[in-house]
Amino acid sequence: MPPEGTARRLKGYPTFAFGYGNTFFVAFDSDIPDDSTQFAWVKAQLERLDRTRYVNVALFFHHPPFSSGPHGGAKLERQAASIRARWMPLIRKHHVKLLLTGHEHLFEHWVERYTDASGQHRIDEIVSGGGGAPLYGYTGEPDLTQYLAAGSAEKVAVQHLVRPSIDPGANPFHYVVVHVDGDRFSVEVVGVDWGRGFAPYRSNKAVMEDGPS
Repeated sequence: MPPEGTARRLKGYPTFAFGYGNTFFVAFDSDIPDDSTQFAWVKAQLERLDRTRYVNVALFFHHPPFSSGPHGGAKLERQAASIRARWMPLIRKHHVKLLLTGHEHLFEHWVERYTDASGQHRIDEIVSGGGGAPLYGYTGEPDLTQYLAAGSAEKVAVQHLVRPSIDPGANPFHYVVVHVDGDRFSVEVVGVDWGRGFAPYRSNKAVMEDGPS
């Protein structure tokens, strides 16, 4: 985390950014998604970013906009609602490629696709909360009717690529490794204890990009 008083740290907040290789990372506090100071700071970071240097942008925060555990499914928590309404349009505008989130104690993978003046784009959202707390199970799909309607001009579509098991005991403790090769992202999910053979993609790895149309 950059120290207080530097350009990549928002004073008084646990909100910061840093570049690593060709990828720029932004962390924000999703407990306060409606905070205007934090939102303006993140927006400015993205607007001023040199995209010839940082060809990839990834955001990490706690509350996922979409999830299917006890914090998602039929329930729409305040934080998720705000992220959908306020943050996702900003994320699309700046062609953020990857969202790393938690909150749900399970693993799942969502993909949002949209179209703007520059073409078709993809956002991958990884929900990973299998670090040690009691595990959760799948409770159902979230209602995205209003979200999709709001993004209809951009042809927003959401795919639940990997769903967790209904049985919490079938969702093992795990951690995630993200690999970056140029503008290509891939993800590796590593199960621990009994879950060493965890294969959410029918393997434990997947490339986060669409194939040729």
